[in-house]
Amino acid sequence: MKFKRPKELVAERLKEVGFLRPKLLFKPGRGDFFNRLSYWLVKGKFGVVSEREFGQELLPGKAVDEVKGVKLLAFKGEEKPDSAVVKHGGSVDFSQIEFNYPDFAVDLSLFDSLRERERKSLAVQLEISYGVVKDYFTQDNFYLISPSLEPVNFLKSAFKPFPFKLLSSFSPYSKVIVLDPQGEEEFSHEEVDENTLIVLGGIVDSSERLKGATKKLFPSFLHRRITYKGIVEVVPDRINEIIEITCRYLTSSLELYQSVRESLTRDSKLRFLRKLLEKESVRFSVNGELLRGIPQEVYEKWKEELSLSDFFFRKGAKHVSGFFVFKPSIFDRVVGETKKRGKRVFLLKELKDEDIVAKYFK
Repeated sequence: MKFKRPKELVAERLKEVGFLRPKLLFKPGRGDFFNRLSYWLVKGKFGVVSEREFGQELLPGKAVDEVKGVKLLAFKGEEKPDSAVVKHGGSVDFSQIEFNYPDFAVDLSLFDSLRERERKSLAVQLEISYGVVKDYFTQDNFYLISPSLEPVNFLKSAFKPFPFKLLSSFSPYSKVIVLDPQGEEEFSHEEVDENTLIVLGGIVDSSERLKGATKKLFPSFLHRRITYKGIVEVVPDRINEIIEITCRYLTSSLELYQSVRESLTRDSKLRFLRKLLEKESVRFSVNGELLRGIPQEVYEKWKEELSLSDFFFRKGAKHVSGFFVFKPSIFDRVVGETKKRGKRVFLLKELKDEDIVAKYFK
């Protein structure tokens, strides 16, 4: 199931009553403010009134967002508003709008296994995740699952006030899906409805010692993996980035792999590239010097797929002490092979420029 975001529902209602350019009479807040504002418009904390109801002329503003032909104005600008967003109830009735969305929950049962810096990183990722859910759905759709008070007390010391709700029961849900890189099947919006709970493990693992731990969480529930065209390694491992991918996928016409690509940050691209270089590197020995190379086919595929500029390859090269991109013709010059530290190494008499596509060394 695909879902309309709160701001889409509110924009449709504003369009019905003829308000196409509401102006904020205060500064926009954080994140996707139109979406977060829409929640409070429906809840009655804010309202929309016409210029006549406001009682004075509304000054022109500039569009800070546009949804379904409705422009949200703020600040000084050149567009004439036809209504105002005020910090109290207004004349537009939003009471018929219902927010029916799946919920997200981060499970903290592995909190004891996290190191101190990982716990701090978890707190940061949870804060961002909460904001992401508010940007796509509402603040009512994010929970923590905690089997003990220790992680809750830790987070309460980090957040004042404590913003998160705790989930005490799975009974309200018709389906629970655990996002797991080792899940049996790929995650699909067709399995999700407004009574679905989507669970992520609160795992922040800086050394892969907890790799595969998600598989042990709630084994009786559905486990689904997020991939990029079937490849798990492209998907970021940060909780907030996984939630971003999922929310984008559930609220747009994008396929899952497209949502992964759209949600990739600079850091997540670099993390994937480092893994790719470690996995796909071919080792060559030239006059006793050990060099890493990756095939032209691999290089060109991911350069295009993920829009990787030379910046990413230069950064990634530092992780493997440099590498070059080679054409298939390089294997015509191999004169033998050996092994070093259990890795296959091809012996070359010389490395010719005609066999090289690009070099990323210091």
